[in-house]
Amino acid sequence: MLTSNLTVVDNHASLTLPGSLGSKVYAQVISDSTTQVKRQIAATALSTPQVLKTEHRISGSGFKARAISVVRHEYSDLTVDPADTGGETPSSAITLTINRPVNSGGAITIAKLKDQIGALLDVMLTTGQLDALLNMEG
Repeated sequence: MLTSNLTVVDNHASLTLPGSLGSKVYAQVISDSTTQVKRQIAATALSTPQVLKTEHRISGSGFKARAISVVRHEYSDLTVDPADTGGETPSSAITLTINRPVNSGGAITIAKLKDQIGALLDVMLTTGQLDALLNMEG
């Protein structure tokens, strides 16, 4: 759970991804927390067009109970004149959802989840794979 400011450092300097965000400091801001654990943090200042949101919840019960964790990065392009876009602010969002059993009898561990996330990131950062996804291919 996020309890203070979060500094994100771009450790992927060798990947040469276009538009890399580089290092950012996200300052925690008040969220619309209800029965779920939610955090929302904006990059550096409230006028910054980037927001990082996290959410955790439990779905189901008994052996079917699932722990669901979501992290979402939102970006809004504040440089575009809304008159040029029909009054809409161009925006995008990237979401990572981790859905796991609350009780797997030790089968699903934090180490296995980290390996699974790493494998997904490795595939997405492989030359051409991210472009294929963004072009709505395979």
